[in-house]
Amino acid sequence: MELWDVYDQYLQKTGRTHIRGEEMPQGDYHLIVHVYPVNHKGEILIQKRANTLKTKPGMWAITGGSVIAGEEMFAGCCRELEEELGITPPKEDFRLLSITQKPGRYRCVWMVRSDAELSDLTLQKEEVTDAKWATPEIIMDMVKKKEFWEYDYLDWIFYQIQQLRESGWITREN
Repeated sequence: MELWDVYDQYLQKTGRTHIRGEEMPQGDYHLIVHVYPVNHKGEILIQKRANTLKTKPGMWAITGGSVIAGEEMFAGCCRELEEELGITPPKEDFRLLSITQKPGRYRCVWMVRSDAELSDLTLQKEEVTDAKWATPEIIMDMVKKKEFWEYDYLDWIFYQIQQLRESGWITREN
């Protein structure tokens, strides 16, 4: 049984927890993280979700998931990245890009610099069947073909990646 901390409309913990899979009462929220590993070329590390998953089965998507009870947002971001892909970048390679209130959840979007080699990844077999580096153009083509999950902010994230590349943040040597 997975538990989530419950947050209020002000992004404050309520002191209550929620059981994953049960309906979230109106006015309650939990945290989810989306993590975009980006290499020095501006490519994004995407993953193919297992066919057995309830949400987005068999689709290409980004790394992410729910922050569990007792866990802080950044720790949840790091845990999802490590669990799903086996990547553990240093803290200074992460950047929080946005927190958006959605029905029943706060979506926290992170970017992380990484030049991880595909051969060095450790995929979480229960959730991830494949991974690859893809350009924004390839991802948009995959969206059109219904192969990649169509996040409602893809144009915005691609713009953020371009801005961070131009600023030198993504291409900076670690």
